[in-house]
Amino acid sequence: MSLEQPPPGHRASDNDRERAAAVVQEAHTDGRLDFEELDERLTQIYTAKTQLELRNATADLLPVAHGSSQELTLRARHSAQKREGAWVVPERLTAIAEHSSVKLDFTDAVVHWADIHVDAQAIHSSVVMVIPEGWSVDIDQVEANHSSAKNKAVAPRPGGVRLHVTGRAHHASVVVRHPRKRHWWWPWYRK
Repeated sequence: MSLEQPPPGHRASDNDRERAAAVVQEAHTDGRLDFEELDERLTQIYTAKTQLELRNATADLLPVAHGSSQELTLRARHSAQKREGAWVVPERLTAIAEHSSVKLDFTDAVVHWADIHVDAQAIHSSVVMVIPEGWSVDIDQVEANHSSAKNKAVAPRPGGVRLHVTGRAHHASVVVRHPRKRHWWWPWYRK
C-alpha cells in the first residue's frame, strides 16, 4: 500500500462514484454479482478517493469496447420512456415512439464508447437527447415528414463523444440539446 497522495486531477467526484455504482448495480441485476459482492463493491466505491480506486472496483464489469456491441431498444406507445441519471449507455440505441415521448439524458450517464448511434423512429411523438458539452452531433440522417430535427448543441471539443442520430420522424420532433440552466428563482426547473 502506497502512502503517496494521488495528484489532485485524479481525485474521484461524487458523479464518478455514482457512475461506478450504476455499473456495479447493473452487474448485480444481470446476475454477474451476488448480494455479498454487490455490498463489498458499493462499499469500495463510496469510500474511494481516487479514480483509480473506482476503476479497480469496476474493471471486470465494464463492457468490452472492441468486442460485441451492446444494443438497447426503447419502445413507447401512448406513454413515455426515460433514461436519465447514472445509466450505462450501449453503443447502439433504438427509440421507437408512437404518440409518445422518449428522453435520453446522457449528462450523468456512464459512456464507454467513442461513438454512440441512436436510431429514432417517431410518429406523432418527440425524441429528446440531452448531451453534455463537448460532444459532437450528426443529425443529418433523420428523415423528417411534417416534422423537425434540431441540433441545439454548441460546437464540440476535440476528442469528445460522437453522437450519430438516424431515423424517421412523422409529425414528430427529434431534438438534441444541452441541459437547461437552472435559475435561482425556479429551483425545480428540470433538465
